[in-house]
Amino acid sequence: MELYKDKKFLLMLFLLLSFMAGIVLYKATAGLLLISAIFIFGGLSLFWKERNIKLLGLLFLVILALVNIWINGLKFGIDFSGGTRIPIILERSVDQTTMNEVVQAIKKRVSVLGLTEVKVYGVGNTQINVEIPSSDEERIAFIESVLAHQGVYMGIVDGKLAITGDHIFSTSIVPMSSDQLSRSGAAWGVAFSVDRKGAEQFAAAAFGKADYPIYMYLDRPMDADIFYTKAQLRSAIPPDAGEKETLKALKDALRLEDNESDVNATINIYILDELNITNGTANITNAIVPRTNKTLAIIANDTPKEYKEALVSAGYKLEEVPFEEMKPEFIRTRTGILVVNKLEAVGLLSAPSLSAGLTNGMPNYNYAITGGVTATEPSAQRAEALEKQKSIESILKGGSLPVQISVGSRTTLPASLGSEFLNLSLIGIAASLIVISILIGIRYMNIRATLPIVAISLGELVILLSILGSFTIDLAAMAGIIAAIGVGVDAQIVITDELLKKDKHNLEDKMGHAFAIIKTNVIVASLSMLPLLFSNLVEVIGFATSTILGSLLGYFLSRPAYAAIVEKILRIEEGEKRGTS
Repeated sequence: MELYKDKKFLLMLFLLLSFMAGIVLYKATAGLLLISAIFIFGGLSLFWKERNIKLLGLLFLVILALVNIWINGLKFGIDFSGGTRIPIILERSVDQTTMNEVVQAIKKRVSVLGLTEVKVYGVGNTQINVEIPSSDEERIAFIESVLAHQGVYMGIVDGKLAITGDHIFSTSIVPMSSDQLSRSGAAWGVAFSVDRKGAEQFAAAAFGKADYPIYMYLDRPMDADIFYTKAQLRSAIPPDAGEKETLKALKDALRLEDNESDVNATINIYILDELNITNGTANITNAIVPRTNKTLAIIANDTPKEYKEALVSAGYKLEEVPFEEMKPEFIRTRTGILVVNKLEAVGLLSAPSLSAGLTNGMPNYNYAITGGVTATEPSAQRAEALEKQKSIESILKGGSLPVQISVGSRTTLPASLGSEFLNLSLIGIAASLIVISILIGIRYMNIRATLPIVAISLGELVILLSILGSFTIDLAAMAGIIAAIGVGVDAQIVITDELLKKDKHNLEDKMGHAFAIIKTNVIVASLSMLPLLFSNLVEVIGFATSTILGSLLGYFLSRPAYAAIVEKILRIEEGEKRGTS
């Protein structure tokens, strides 16, 4: 057959080159592209049924897997390559029930970030360790920023609490589509729905407040004041506003009058230069005496030392942050009112204006948190938008924690098993395949018909390693790969056993019976793994994923390819026997 004239071959070659280009150009999606290739090449081999198509499908997938390994490498988990431990310190001691609740919430957060091999466990009653298979400084810093949030969301309208995270349906939290972002003018956004009580609370707070901003907060401090120097405040004043208008906008954004706690939740704003401070001592009136012995003084870390000492002597607990987080971002509403749209130091994420349709007193169940980016390059803008969207989505899905937390000093973890264990695992798989093939060959007295087991199984191994290595190969994933290879060998034995039976059925009938057995095994194996796959238990997701992928790969490509090889060999042997008789 002249392959260059075969339209089916040319189509598969085109698909191969397309997938290969995708793996090279879009490295982050290489694993998903390989999974798609399983279904596409597998579907074509099942639909067309030609022997050469079945073999080409598996061969092309092995080529793609090797290209991915060569271009992108493999990512290994903590057990094989080490990682980083991030301690989460709880504000107070908690009982075991609360500890388990916090651990599960943190697991949900990291799973949303796409971290497939993370260990989260409690240490005593005041600490939780999070271990991740990464040593990249930027990646770890981003994860730390997500983990540091308690996750308490609230929306405030005109100083009144309009909505809280307690009323959000976690399953409704999704990224906004590109069309929705275009209409809103935002760079990123996360949409969600609330229950009836939340919708009614919002309707009451927003009634008659058209064009008012709704201040979207995450982990807003409930007992704090914020302090600026005059120079710091003036550097934040927008070009089209004055100091008085800027201060009013800040006070409006920081006002909260109807909280249910005993502490006044309004965050007061003070100008340090206007306080009477001498030699590090604040000679101040009761106007800025802290409300409790835990009241925070939020202040830029480059503020002069004497101001910090004065606030401490007045009874405040200092919380120093970079000035970039203290610097407010302003916008104007449709009616020209100056509004604080973002103030990271107090958790203000955005402040979209209320449309008239939301202020008529009728409950609304769908909301969104949106925001912008600071990057200027298009690729950097997309990366920053995705990072912020993932961060908010992760925190909201994880839910608010029942206790305040802080992030401790990270430590580097050595690999507990190391590369030697990985090498021994791969050598063990290869050796066992060879031994099994020899034993099967002796059992059926047909080495030529059973040697393809080694080649097909090694091809499966390469494909599974490449797919899972695009995400993270942890100990559970490696166990799943070994199990999948074992199941594959078992399926190939079923095919061999059926084809070599001495009975009245022809090869096509025997093949149909073998694949009926294999199809049942694939369905049972895949369905049994689904609860583990969607369990949010990151410790077992790798095992479930590799088992399902191994089953699908076997059914769509490797079993048909093995059957095609063995069937061809048996037909050749039958011809040889007829020729010698």
